Amino acid sequence: MDELVAALAPGLRRLDEKGRLLGEAGDIEELQRAEALFVVDLEMSGSNALMHEVLDVAGIRVGLESGLPEVEAWGAKVKPRHIGNAIPAAIKVVGYSPKAWKDAADLETAFDRFTEVGRDAVIAGWGIAQDMAFIVESLRRLNRPWPFAPVALDVQPIARLRLKSGGQVDRFNLGHVADRLGIGRMGEHGALADAYATFDVLVKLLELKPEG
Repeated sequence: MDELVAALAPGLRRLDEKGRLLGEAGDIEELQRAEALFVVDLEMSGSNALMHEVLDVAGIRVGLESGLPEVEAWGAKVKPRHIGNAIPAAIKVVGYSPKAWKDAADLETAFDRFTEVGRDAVIAGWGIAQDMAFIVESLRRLNRPWPFAPVALDVQPIARLRLKSGGQVDRFNLGHVADRLGIGRMGEHGALADAYATFDVLVKLLELKPEG
């Protein structure tokens, strides 16, 4: 466990009581107290959490122990209330259409399940700032308290640390790193597919020694 905590520490970020990133390294003791990571991804109708909406959300709960064993995975499309505010390029990337989202869950139902699967876990993701902003804003709109651990884990800095001098990675977006590590993906720009890509990359990174 100590070796795992040390490996994850470079990506640890502190949160305030509402889940907002504080721009500071997270407390390792909070990671040691946690029993699980919740590897998440969200797809949105634009980049502004105050204006745009979550369209797809997913999370994979994994045990915070050697190998990061998967406990439960879940994902769902989310029905927007103000699709007129969406950025056209953003919804094109996500693949949004009224027909494709016909059976989507409303935000309240989706976040009921999202928080149930991830409760008390450390949220983990790839370049997590935007995802965290939308999670925080969604919970605010629903008038709900922060249900996760008071620290979050950004996988991207761990990748930079462990791959920085290897030469095989020249840019640190999720798709490129996954491809260079030989990780097959379920698809792109779907929340569950990207959450699994992040999870698989993290597991692979933990098998590598830091470079440099």
